[in-house]
Amino acid sequence: MASSTGGNANGGASAFALGTSYGKQAVPVFKVRKQAGGQHSVVDLSLQIMLEGQFEDSWLRGENHQILPTETQKNTCYALALQTDFNHPVVYGLSLAHSILSRHPHINVVDLNIEERPWERLIVGGQPHHHCFSKPRDPHKMTVSLRVPRSGRPEISCGVKDLCLMKTTQSGFSGFIQDEYTNLQPVGAGSSNPDRIMCTELEAFWNYTFASDAEMRAHDFGQSAASVLTTLLESWAGPAPSGIFSKSVQETAYRMGTEVLRMHNSVDTITIITPNIHHYRWDAEQFGLSNANVVFQSTDCHTTASGRIQTVISRAPRSRL
Repeated sequence: MASSTGGNANGGASAFALGTSYGKQAVPVFKVRKQAGGQHSVVDLSLQIMLEGQFEDSWLRGENHQILPTETQKNTCYALALQTDFNHPVVYGLSLAHSILSRHPHINVVDLNIEERPWERLIVGGQPHHHCFSKPRDPHKMTVSLRVPRSGRPEISCGVKDLCLMKTTQSGFSGFIQDEYTNLQPVGAGSSNPDRIMCTELEAFWNYTFASDAEMRAHDFGQSAASVLTTLLESWAGPAPSGIFSKSVQETAYRMGTEVLRMHNSVDTITIITPNIHHYRWDAEQFGLSNANVVFQSTDCHTTASGRIQTVISRAPRSRL
């Protein structure tokens, strides 16, 4: 965030430091890409754009000669979506940021956060439809974060959020601290409960590092992001059909992250956030019934007290996992 030593309303010096940034949030950008042969594809984005630069006069003196209106920023989002032929939000975001920087020399940094809501092409009669799509009401989202400075290389992060994952077996949790306030029962080998449901709403994002601008421009971010997501999902599940036993969410998250770094050389750091979505076994025995871990009361990690596990894995200097 840009900062400066400000003045007071009367023009005198001030002991306060000022940090300034501003922009537009929740900008919906929807584009239909029309290919030869009549096939369409759709891109459904939501953007937050924040600018850093020399516009402290608007804060200190109410003078807006340095301000690029947020409505102008919104219109720029649409203009660059129209003018840019992009196959991934990173390509679009870089074009958008460079357009703003090239036209406004007092702006130093463009920060972009982009969410992409996937649509799936309908299959009709066994054939992919040219222009019909579907998505669930609350789909998972692919994410992009860009920090594009006037000088220096952009910082690029891609990710996924709001992706619910579940294992209905092959999961345990035991060997934890038990003190006078512990009522959680161990789950796993040697306990009365052999396994449990493990469920989370995954958020993961990974940072890219490139040796040169040419390598960055040549990188296929769409293919890369899809491949990283596949690695995360396969590591979560384990090999089909039997899977792999998870000793804890922590162990599983570490396995997921290290596998991404092993398989994707351009990824330098990955952050994995895995809140617990608890499923409590319903006590059927109180009614003379038997419930062999088949009926549960599910919870919501946003409104119910639940565990939250955060895992950050980075390459050691000069390391190749």
